[in-house]
Amino acid sequence: MRMSSALLPRAFELVGRERKFTVLDLGSPTPQSVRFFNQFSCQVYFAGLLDADGEEDEGTGLDLPTDIRFDVCLFWDVLNYLNGDSLERVARVVTDHLNEDCRGHAFFAFSQSVPYKGLTFGIESVDKLLVERDPGKVPYVRTWKDLEATLWPFTNAAATLLQGNRQELLLVNHSL
Repeated sequence: MRMSSALLPRAFELVGRERKFTVLDLGSPTPQSVRFFNQFSCQVYFAGLLDADGEEDEGTGLDLPTDIRFDVCLFWDVLNYLNGDSLERVARVVTDHLNEDCRGHAFFAFSQSVPYKGLTFGIESVDKLLVERDPGKVPYVRTWKDLEATLWPFTNAAATLLQGNRQELLLVNHSL
């Protein structure tokens, strides 16, 4: 199914076709996302932190070159699948690889008391996502408030409430 995104365009507004940029995508590559990124002069790192069953994959997705700095980080809803140790590892690695004006994009639950169904995402265009239901259970339903203070170098710049107990967030780097 297709889903409109009000905030993804804002995550990309500081980059564009006129300059090379670097993206960290915590998901796995989809044909749609690869096609989307091929329009730009960009370097994309797909971390693939979840396997095909939605389970944590401790692989090498975050083994990044020390000199790489990200302009855009796409978290999707992957952070809802990671245990506390994995979240801390992701936060540490991401923090060490951010450009000063890095933007992030993520989905979190609005409330922990309401069911939250996982999705997998692909980018069709800067404001259209292709989404599929993840048949597995989301193990850690998290809100932005659950992660804001302790794990992320980001501040929530904007949020949109969506159907299905989901919030779409635009994040900006405040670590520098």
